[in-house]
Amino acid sequence: MPIIATVSGLPRRPIVAHREHARHGLLASAANATRVPDPEGEKAPSMSEAATGNGTSGRPRGGRLANLATALVSLCATVLAIEIGYRLVTGLPLLELANWRGDHTVILESGDLPKPDPQLGWVPRSDYRSPYHNTLAHGIRRNFDEAEIRTGHILAVGDSFTEGWEVGDSESWPAYLEKLVKKPVVNGGVGGYGTDQIILRTEQLLPIVKPKVLIVGFLEFDIFRAGHTHFGSPKPWFAVESGALKYQPPALVTVRHEAGIFVRAGYWARHWLGYLASFDYLLRRATPDFWLGSERRQYTKAPNDPVQVTCLLLERLKKRTDAEGVRLVLFMQYYAATVIEEDEPTDNAQGVSACAQRLGIQLVDQFAPLRAIAAKNADAIRPYYMTEGNYFSHMSARGNEHAAQLLAKALGD
Repeated sequence: MPIIATVSGLPRRPIVAHREHARHGLLASAANATRVPDPEGEKAPSMSEAATGNGTSGRPRGGRLANLATALVSLCATVLAIEIGYRLVTGLPLLELANWRGDHTVILESGDLPKPDPQLGWVPRSDYRSPYHNTLAHGIRRNFDEAEIRTGHILAVGDSFTEGWEVGDSESWPAYLEKLVKKPVVNGGVGGYGTDQIILRTEQLLPIVKPKVLIVGFLEFDIFRAGHTHFGSPKPWFAVESGALKYQPPALVTVRHEAGIFVRAGYWARHWLGYLASFDYLLRRATPDFWLGSERRQYTKAPNDPVQVTCLLLERLKKRTDAEGVRLVLFMQYYAATVIEEDEPTDNAQGVSACAQRLGIQLVDQFAPLRAIAAKNADAIRPYYMTEGNYFSHMSARGNEHAAQLLAKALGD
């Protein structure tokens, strides 16, 4: 089941200007073809010359082709200037050839691991077995060779960064944390989750695991996912009415049968425009369903504020953990691009971190330590993430160990 988690406003004036130039040129040619010859010796074009454009007075066919070529050159130059300017401003390599659209399309490619769930959208299967990824009851990922869920200690929840995609069972940060604190750490992470799904799963697992410590892992991008009703696959979401949360269950996906020459042409154009980082930045925000979606993957925004929803959910969770005597820790994580390109966390991350601190939730943030590494040398951050060329994905075993060290220190304070 694929899961997940935009340029229409390009300048048009150069094209319009060239079209106007072509129109005036054709009018001028028509006037020259019909005017009276100068008696001093100017030769009037013959009818055949005027018809074929071979005379001296007008060039309708050549003029149109020249104007079309000029318009195309101007359009390409404008797009190139926008792309160069965007890359200079954002610090992207000027000569890097990459499909930026593809890099932002997050797809759960875990075979038959996930299964549909009426409350959460999808969950990992229980007792799943593979050479590198194994689960216990309730889809809990194994850390080592444990055969059942160990209760009464530490529960970790989150998305694929917590679950530990692209690394083995013993290389996720919950597994490394267990080695450091020498206490069982139950890994309840689920790939592709938004912050809303993470907290809903937490509320389901609390009475099962009965932890003394709860670590909620948020990838900054998870906040954005909470602002969607579909993020690749249907997911639950929350409306806010009079300051109160209102749960909305996952909706069924209506498979769109996308056929026809115009749809195929649009997807063909989308593929090639995906190599322009500026187009990816704008279209990913303006029309994510077209830019990232397909017949089976859909991206639909919810009528809510994902930061507000996340903060209200954290407030609800804090009241519950306080009542049950559970220590609550919020762990913020980031994609490599944010760590490399930004001097501070994103607005979404700062907003959620601020409300967590207001609620008295202990905050552990991985941004500053990783940014300190990347600021000295961007290549130094590469060992902390899984990479393929210049594409960064999930954290590597080293990155997960780094995360566990931060958390172990925080738990010891």
